[in-house]
Amino acid sequence: MPTVGDPDGRSSEQVDAAFAEIVAGFDTPIEPDKASWHASEDVPVESVGTTPATGPIWPAGGPILNHDPRADPHGPSLLEGLDTFGADLPDDGQPFVRPEPQPLPRISAPAVFGALITVFGVFMIIKGNLLPSVGSSANLLAGVTVTVAGVALLISRLRPGGDDEPELPDDGAVV
Repeated sequence: MPTVGDPDGRSSEQVDAAFAEIVAGFDTPIEPDKASWHASEDVPVESVGTTPATGPIWPAGGPILNHDPRADPHGPSLLEGLDTFGADLPDDGQPFVRPEPQPLPRISAPAVFGALITVFGVFMIIKGNLLPSVGSSANLLAGVTVTVAGVALLISRLRPGGDDEPELPDDGAVV
C-alpha cells in the first residue's frame, strides 16, 4: 500500500528495506571499474560543458575568480590569489608615520575628591572601628554613608554625550 506523499509510490516497508540495504553495504569496498551509484543518476558526457564559461566572473580583473579550473587544474589556488590581493595598487613609497596621540584629559578636582571620599568610605567599612567614640554599627553606617556620597558625587560629574556624538534632534515626546 503506497504511503501518501511518497513520490515514487513505494510503501514504507519498501523504503525500510532500501534503507537497510544501504546500511548493510556501508562498509563494502568500492570497485574502481563499477559505478557505485544507480544507473538513473548517470549523466551523459555531452551534457557536461567542456567549454569554459563565457563572460567574466566578478571582479572582472581578479586573477583567481576568472580562472577556470577545468582548463588549467594546476593553476593558481585561491590562497595564492589572496597573496596577490592588492599587489596592483600604487605604492606611494613613503612609510606610515603614526600621528601624535592626543594628550590625556585633565582630571577635575571634584572627580578626584569624589574618588578619595569613596575610597575613604570603603576603608571605614573595612576597618570598622575608625571612630572609637561611637559603636560599631554607627561606624558601619558612617562608612556606607561616606561611600554613597562619594559615588553620588562621581555620578553627578558624568556628562551626557561627548564631543564626537551628534546633537539629538529632540528630547523625545513632550506632553
